[in-house]
Amino acid sequence: MRALWVLNIIAAVLLAAHSQSLHASPSSELVVLDIGHSLSAPGASTPGPVNGRILRECEFWHQYAAVVKKEVQNAGFRCVIINRGNPPTSEPFLSFARRARITYLRHPDIGGARYPSRYFPDRVASGMVSADFAIFNRAACIVFLHHNSSGTRWKSGASPSVILRNKYNGAVLAESLRSTIERDILNNAMPNGGRGCRSEVRSVDAERSAGWLNACDDAGIPAAVVESAFLDNRAHAVFLAGDAGARAYALAVGRGIVRFMRASPSIRRHHRTNPYVPDQGSFGYAAESRRLTVPGARHLIH
Repeated sequence: MRALWVLNIIAAVLLAAHSQSLHASPSSELVVLDIGHSLSAPGASTPGPVNGRILRECEFWHQYAAVVKKEVQNAGFRCVIINRGNPPTSEPFLSFARRARITYLRHPDIGGARYPSRYFPDRVASGMVSADFAIFNRAACIVFLHHNSSGTRWKSGASPSVILRNKYNGAVLAESLRSTIERDILNNAMPNGGRGCRSEVRSVDAERSAGWLNACDDAGIPAAVVESAFLDNRAHAVFLAGDAGARAYALAVGRGIVRFMRASPSIRRHHRTNPYVPDQGSFGYAAESRRLTVPGARHLIH
């Protein structure tokens, strides 16, 4: 009986420590940049060659995430670049990876596989390993570097620009990115059929595989996904295929992050109150809970 009592005390202490560690203040300096997708499944691509080559989402950010990182570091903040895929085995990506010091999490999402967060096991999504990395390192924010595409044919006319965010903590980060990219690139340097890109910020719920944004919200970490350029828009693709345009675009992303980081200390953060009890107010939770049949997931709704 005494042994059972001791075990219960130990379990209570561990639970309290776990909850306290997740709610500890995030690092005031660490920015995590996540290169979307993986080299084996590189995400969106141009419908045809641009300047003699196909432009692919993951490959682009392997080359230019270092520009974002340098801008963040020059402002005095720490920055790490991650990718959930496996390390490259050939050039030029070996050189890109060394130059940017990319950390590979070796967990590519094959076929869009979904899996639970280690810290909030009722959160299930593809890409969760990236969110868990940010949570473990108590990041000040995480920015997922992507491009968009709406089809397999070249699109004529203007394309909208989108920054996705988590519901509770991502508003300021997403707006900093949106306004900076719009000011420096979208309605200035990058052509868009003669029109502005109609840049907007959107929250994303679990119906669109964004349980990883919810996990970041639970831990009090602002998260945003940059989807500002469309690779099936020929004007966007031509701009990004040139080194000067690509660097200018990446630099604008870095400036947006720096604007957020300078405002970050004054921002109040939302935390999930208990990692073992579902946050009924969490965006998309009802939809997300239907995915809890994957191994390791924990269904907290009874």
